[in-house]
Amino acid sequence: MAAALALEPGRAAAERLWGDMVAAVGVGGVAGPGTFVFHETLYFGFCALWAAADLVPTLRRYKIQPRQAHEERQWSRKKQLRCLKLIIFNHVFIQFPMMMLFHYVADLVGFRIELPLPPMSRLLWQIPIFYVIEDFWFYWLHRFLHWPKIYPLIHKMHHEHTAPFGMAAEYAHPVETVFLGIGTMLGPILFADHMFTVWVWLVFRLWETVEDHSGFDFPWNPTNLIPFWAGSAHHDFHHKTFQGPYSSVFTWCDWLFGTDALFRRQQAELSESKDPNWPRFYPAAFRGAPSMEFLEARRSSRRIAGLEPEGVVSTKEE
Repeated sequence: MAAALALEPGRAAAERLWGDMVAAVGVGGVAGPGTFVFHETLYFGFCALWAAADLVPTLRRYKIQPRQAHEERQWSRKKQLRCLKLIIFNHVFIQFPMMMLFHYVADLVGFRIELPLPPMSRLLWQIPIFYVIEDFWFYWLHRFLHWPKIYPLIHKMHHEHTAPFGMAAEYAHPVETVFLGIGTMLGPILFADHMFTVWVWLVFRLWETVEDHSGFDFPWNPTNLIPFWAGSAHHDFHHKTFQGPYSSVFTWCDWLFGTDALFRRQQAELSESKDPNWPRFYPAAFRGAPSMEFLEARRSSRRIAGLEPEGVVSTKEE
């Protein structure tokens, strides 16, 4: 209740800005071009933040796949350029038309764009529900796209990046882009009635997907406090192995349907757990070290401090 009340004072400012925008570009301008510009600003802004992190030497120790050949490094110019070209194509010729189409679909499902804005307190339950719906949709779509008869035709393109970076989040076949977009909008269509809610949801959704592909796993990341949050370690492992886990947001679908055994085994090793099934029922906060290199450095520090015997033999990543 306190959190809900704390959000309401910002509603007046949000309504003023939203009303000015609607007056300036019209309802259609907000639904189509406005949403497209907002999406582009968020997406490439978030990508830039993770690209900047890659340039900070002290942060590189938190890379999930730090050892790579030069041509496989996250920020090789050739890969960046190819990735950027396809993303721009998908954004302009796939996502933008879908956003324009939604303007007409919005009327059918009772969506509003004009004032007043919905109560800010609704966001406290809507955003989590949107995540749950998108995650379930993504899990089964993703598993289907890994079906051997389908994989080479569509999803193989996304897996060109075995060590993903932020901008690779939306690097996908146009057909996959369409179905992922549907999954993103299912929650708002079912549980929202205003375009403002969609914009807020885009902030959370785009940050999550760019972070998942960032190649970093920071132990102080606030999302580690969210129970069953999958995070970048979860999805990065999938890019590296071409197998499960398949979820986009949470860990429970992979746990329930048994598609995370290899990931659990790796995390048990990185956490130095003697239980090969660790963790049995886990939130993301119980992940191990970001990488074997990180674990080796930590063990070395322990040896120097006399906290670990010299005879301990480290295992290496396969």
